[in-house]
Amino acid sequence: MAIKVHKIPPDSMVSDAVTVMLTKGIGSLVVTGSDGPVGIITERDILRKVTGARADPGKVKVKDVMSSPLISIPEETSVGDAAKKMIDNRIKRLGVTDTDGALAGLVTMTDIVGYVAKQEELSDSLIQYLMYEVV
Repeated sequence: MAIKVHKIPPDSMVSDAVTVMLTKGIGSLVVTGSDGPVGIITERDILRKVTGARADPGKVKVKDVMSSPLISIPEETSVGDAAKKMIDNRIKRLGVTDTDGALAGLVTMTDIVGYVAKQEELSDSLIQYLMYEVV
């Protein structure tokens, strides 16, 4: 799980999000408003909704292309339940909340695959999900 969560305000331009992602070497940013997380913007969001639409990233706001809401799990959630939530929601990142409900980090499909691979327990549903994403 990534403990350091990189954030961006919803009214920021997509070009600013791209700059942060490239500088930090990350693939997503949590979009936060005054009341906390309101969504997440990923490389895929930018590719599909900005680049694919031939829009100018300097003129498109993050809030217009982010995925919302940020789907989250409590920090005590098992790896299997986290993977199931990702599969059920067709997402690759989950917010992780602490006991107070505050965002404590992000867990990614890569984190889960790494853990499961170390445990030598790749489940059929995880393999099917990964195979679907390759096609």
